Amino acid sequence: MSGNPWGRRQVNDHRAWPEAVSEERRIIATVLSRRPREYSAQVAMISFLAMLWVSLLCWRQGAQFAGRLASNSQKILLEGEYWRLWTGMAVHADATHFAFNAVLFVLLSYLLYGYFGFWVYPAWSLALGGVTTYFSLLTYPPATQLIGASGLVYLMGAFWLAMYVLVERRLSLKRRLLHATGMALIVFLPTSLQPGISYRTHAIGFAMGTVMALLWFWMRKERFRSAEVFEAAESKTTESTVIH
Repeated sequence: MSGNPWGRRQVNDHRAWPEAVSEERRIIATVLSRRPREYSAQVAMISFLAMLWVSLLCWRQGAQFAGRLASNSQKILLEGEYWRLWTGMAVHADATHFAFNAVLFVLLSYLLYGYFGFWVYPAWSLALGGVTTYFSLLTYPPATQLIGASGLVYLMGAFWLAMYVLVERRLSLKRRLLHATGMALIVFLPTSLQPGISYRTHAIGFAMGTVMALLWFWMRKERFRSAEVFEAAESKTTESTVIH
């Protein structure tokens, strides 16, 4: 005899219990996704005008005057005129030399001050720019003379690219590395070697900027992470009912 009192087959209802589908929280904002701080444009313009003024003065007064400001290894290493490590960065051979450095210098001074503040630019950037020149002069024979801001520009550029990789976590690490590497190759890698250009100063500056970024990030990591904004956590409830 069937155990079914109704004499017919009984089919139980099957119901899928509510299931919460959680989505991984995604970073939607970082320090670099905000607007630069106030007066960033003014700081960049003052920096540009200061470098332009020194270059124009040297062009007007001639090579002898420019030589008094240039980073001369003998004057610095033997006679202790260390101030030349910084004045030499503002001296440029001609308008083309100045224009190439000025475009990147203005952009990077705007970005570094705007997103990281006074201590990154101008304080540490200019200080380590002089150190870059010093290390470069150590690799040259006596009486070598360095002029131009390219070592400083490469330092600032490397700092920005390294901080982009470390901070901009809205993108995957792979994409950040691809973006930074592509920008470095396009902007900072020379397409040809020209006499009279100190490529070792560029390399030293780029290395200094990278180290500076790593140290700065290490010291401020908690601040950078606390500034990140996450997408609001959402949960979707799905319910399905099957009746037989």
